[in-house]
Amino acid sequence: MKKVVKLISLLLATMVFVTGCKSDTDVKSNEVKTSKKTSEYINLTMIRASTINPILNTDKSVSYVLDLVYDSLFELDENYNIQPKLVESYSISSNNKKIDITLKDNIKWHDGESLTAKDVKYTYELINENKDSAYNSLVSNISGITVHGSKKLTINFKDSYAFSLETLIFPIVSKDKLDGLKTDELKLAKNNLVGSGAYKIKKYEDRDYMILELNSDYYDLNKDNNKKEVYVKMVPDTESQTEMVLSLDSDISKVTLGSISKFTDNDNFVINKYQGRNYDYVLFNYDNKYLNNLDIRKAISFAVDRKSIIKDAYSDRAKLSNFPLNSTSEYYDSDLKPLSYNTENAQNYLKKAVLSLDNTDNNTASSKSNDTNSADSTDNNKNDVNSIENTKSEDTNKVASDGNIKNNTEQTSNNSEDTTAKNNTSTDKTNKQEKRTFKDVTHSEVKEMLKDITFKIIVNKNNTERVKAANIISNNLEAIGIKTEIKDLTEDDMQKALKEKDYDLALIGCELPAVSDATYVLNKLGYSDKKLDKYITQLQNATSEEEIKSIYKTIQKYVKEKAIFISFGILNDYVVLNGRLKGELNSNDFDVYSGIDKIKMD
Repeated sequence: MKKVVKLISLLLATMVFVTGCKSDTDVKSNEVKTSKKTSEYINLTMIRASTINPILNTDKSVSYVLDLVYDSLFELDENYNIQPKLVESYSISSNNKKIDITLKDNIKWHDGESLTAKDVKYTYELINENKDSAYNSLVSNISGITVHGSKKLTINFKDSYAFSLETLIFPIVSKDKLDGLKTDELKLAKNNLVGSGAYKIKKYEDRDYMILELNSDYYDLNKDNNKKEVYVKMVPDTESQTEMVLSLDSDISKVTLGSISKFTDNDNFVINKYQGRNYDYVLFNYDNKYLNNLDIRKAISFAVDRKSIIKDAYSDRAKLSNFPLNSTSEYYDSDLKPLSYNTENAQNYLKKAVLSLDNTDNNTASSKSNDTNSADSTDNNKNDVNSIENTKSEDTNKVASDGNIKNNTEQTSNNSEDTTAKNNTSTDKTNKQEKRTFKDVTHSEVKEMLKDITFKIIVNKNNTERVKAANIISNNLEAIGIKTEIKDLTEDDMQKALKEKDYDLALIGCELPAVSDATYVLNKLGYSDKKLDKYITQLQNATSEEEIKSIYKTIQKYVKEKAIFISFGILNDYVVLNGRLKGELNSNDFDVYSGIDKIKMD
C-alpha cells in the first residue's frame, strides 16, 4: 500500500515543466513578431527551449509542440481515457506486474527507418537515467523491458498497479540517433530532428523558429488531413505567446485563466475549452469533534451552494465535479446524485447532530474516536438519516424501529422482575431518548449546540477564485446558524496552517495525477476509515477495466455517504484559435494541439 501511495505521489510530478527562460523575460513582444505571411502556415509559438530532445526538455509549451513530432506507446484522449498509439495489441498479466506489447508494423521514423521494440527499451532507459526528466516519475515503477524481436516487448513492473498502462504515455525516441551520446550531445538540436509523429521537422533555426511539415509516411493519415505546414516561433515567455495571438501573428495558443477575458466577445477568435487537471475542494479538519460528526458534515455539504461557487467565484470557468476525476472519464459516476444545495436538509442534519453528538458525549469510550466511530454512531440510526431526504420512508421505518424497542423493553421486563424502580426509571429515560428523531429536536436545541462553534476557514489570499468561494461558504453557513471566520493567508502561512491543522475548513487545490487514480486526493484528506482503505487497496490492485469501474462506483458512493470532503470541481483550460481556422482541437493537458492536422484554413 505504501509503495503504491509513493508511486502516485511521484506520478503527480509528471509533466511539471517550467514556464519560461528567466534570462529572456525582459525581451518584449516586438522582438517576437514573425515576418512570415500568416496565410502560408498554421502559426504556433513555444518558449525558447534549451533542448528539443523530448525526454530532456522541461518546458510545457515546447512539449506541446514536440507531441506533434514524437509519438508514445499510448495516449490520453480529450477525456483523459487511455488509447493505444504506437501499440497494435497488448495484454496485461493477472497480477498487473507485466504487459506484453506488440507494436504496429507500419511505424517509421522520419528518416524512413522502422521504429522497433529496441527504441522503446532505449527510451525507458534514457528516462530512468535522467532523474530531471519530466517523464521520470512515469517509469519509476518499471523494473525493466525485455525485447522479443523487432515488434514485441514485455514491460515488467516492480509493484502491482491497476493504472500502469496509463504511465506509458512518454514519447519514444530513436535509439539509432541517440545511443552512445553524452548528455550535452543529447541536448543538441541536430541530434533530435527525427521523430515518428504526424509532423516532421523540415527546418530548425536555433532559438528563433522551426517549420514542421506533415509526415507523408504517417500511419494515420487520411483525406481529412490538412497539408499546411506549421510555423513555430520561439518566444521568451507566456506573455509573449498571448500577445502574438492577440495581434494575429499566432494562430493557436493555450492561454491562462487570467488572460482568457482578452479574447471573449472578439470575433477574431474561437475559444476551445477543456477540463484541465487543476482540482479545487474543501478539506475538513477531523480533529474538530463537530467536523468529526457525520451529521455536521452533511449539514455543511447541503448548506454549501456549489453551483453558485462555480458561477460567481469561478465565473463559470470550472466544471462542477463530485469527485477528483475528469467528469468525462469512463470511471466518473455521472449518475450518482450528490449532496446538493438544500437548506432544509442542512437544517434537519443539524437537528440530527444534536442527537448524535449527545450520544457521543455520553459515551466516554468513543469521545475521542475517529470519524469511523462517529459515522458508525450515525449509521446505527440509518432510518432517521434517510428520513431527512425521504420523510415518508422514515415514518414507515420509524414505526418498525419503535416496535422493536417496545418488544425489547417488554422482554427485559419479563426477564427482570427484581429490577429496582430506579433502574426502571433509567430504562424508561433511555428508551425515550432512543425514540427521539430529528423531528423532535427544537430550534433552541440547535442554537444551543451551535452557540460555541466558530469554524475557521483558511484560503490562499492570492487565489482570487478560492477567496470568493470562501466568502460564499461563509455566507451559506451563517444562513443555517453556523458562525465562521475567514483567514486569508500567504502561501507559506497556508502550508503551515495545513501542516499544524490550524483550521476547520481549508479551501485547497491540487494537480490531478497523470493516471486516473483519485486515491492520491483521498489519501490526503486525513480521513481514517478501514472500509475506505479497503476500497482503495482493491482499486489499486484491480485487474480489469470493468473491475476498476465497479470499485470506483463503490468509492464514489461511499465518499458521498460519509461526506468526506466538499468537491468544487476541475478548472477549465483554454486554447484560443485564430478565427480563420476551421475545426476544433481534441485538447487535453498533455496534448494541446491534438487534431491540428485536421484543422482547415480560409
